[in-house]
Amino acid sequence: MNYDELVSVLASTLYTVMNKHVSVRKAFTSTCRRLRCSGPELPRETVFQLARSFISNYYRVKYIAEKCGKRKPSYRLLARLYLHLHGEEYGIKHASRLEKAVRRDFPALNSVLAEFMEGWARLSYPEWFYNELASLIPKHEVEELLEAMNKRVFWIRVNTLKADVDKVLRTLEKEGVEGEQDPEIPFLIRISKTSKPLRTLSLFKEGVIILQDKASVLAVMALRPEPGMLIYDYAAAPGVKASLIMQLTENRARIVAADISQKRLEAMERMLKLYGVDRSRVVLTIADSRDLKLERRADLALVDAPCTSSGAVSKDPAIKIFLNNRELVYAAKSVQVGLLHNALRQVDRVVYATCSLLPEEGEEVVEDVLRRGVEQRVRDAGIKTRKGYAKYSIWNHVHRTMPHLDMCEGFFVARFEK
Repeated sequence: MNYDELVSVLASTLYTVMNKHVSVRKAFTSTCRRLRCSGPELPRETVFQLARSFISNYYRVKYIAEKCGKRKPSYRLLARLYLHLHGEEYGIKHASRLEKAVRRDFPALNSVLAEFMEGWARLSYPEWFYNELASLIPKHEVEELLEAMNKRVFWIRVNTLKADVDKVLRTLEKEGVEGEQDPEIPFLIRISKTSKPLRTLSLFKEGVIILQDKASVLAVMALRPEPGMLIYDYAAAPGVKASLIMQLTENRARIVAADISQKRLEAMERMLKLYGVDRSRVVLTIADSRDLKLERRADLALVDAPCTSSGAVSKDPAIKIFLNNRELVYAAKSVQVGLLHNALRQVDRVVYATCSLLPEEGEEVVEDVLRRGVEQRVRDAGIKTRKGYAKYSIWNHVHRTMPHLDMCEGFFVARFEK
């Protein structure tokens, strides 16, 4: 691939993320259907990592361009600037013609780079997002948190329905994968080194290992499922958490799994089969769980609510761009309150979880529901995390995982009991 082709791939990926509201991976795949995305000296995976980094650095590159006088920089202009700043990190040599173009378009670049850069721009996040976090925790901690989310930490869950943990560890070692077992959750492994993408491993394709972040696992652990229990999963697809419930109960719980999307439930059914879940004990139902009425009172309920995914930026940096629209936060909160309130009307013990760092999707949802006079109260979930944001009255009864402290995604977890 030549330099100009790379610019086109990066610009097209950014355009697709911005206008189609899809993940970096989907945007890149869509781009590659139209453009050449690899060459003898630049494998497709390297180009993908370059595109991923470009999206992650969008706010930073845009900030620099605007400081250089480009008020509305085009996607191609931003891509050229990014390659000028970071291309050599990926073994990409600068093309003299395009280097001249960068110097022409950004004559003040060197002086701008030497200036102080605001924290939100340097770390490349929406300014409002950075400022809101800074109103909740110390500024130095905000920067550590956001810096941590700019790096991907891979966790895998060993599916003990299909294999023994020790045997899987030995197989991973033979495959060139190194990892460390979590001291509290032995079936959970943090990957430190791998010679190949985890999704290409036969263990992954066979459902023996599952990509699941530690924070997501802790949300299920907070539920404390036991064999024989009836459990409602109010926003179930794609089904990773439901499969963990069945793993923890050795396929002896019963789950009613609801989701609003037929397509996602079909994918969930395939996933449960792959993971060795006893399908006779899981009922899938299409429903908007804000209005779902269930005939039998369950033992437990999981409300893993749809959210902005602000705590999962490390998994998909396109989330940073979606967060630029702050209205998405309030739209998500409305859905979350409806889901949780409906669950609390029907089940005595409920776990509410979101992969969000924002209090609007965590502490504020809990306080809103409690003001509605539900019978349950928030209780300690029994998981080892830090507590919620101190400015809220229920802060000491709810849980948060923090990327810079826990080496995982940012989750909010609250457990309700009568």
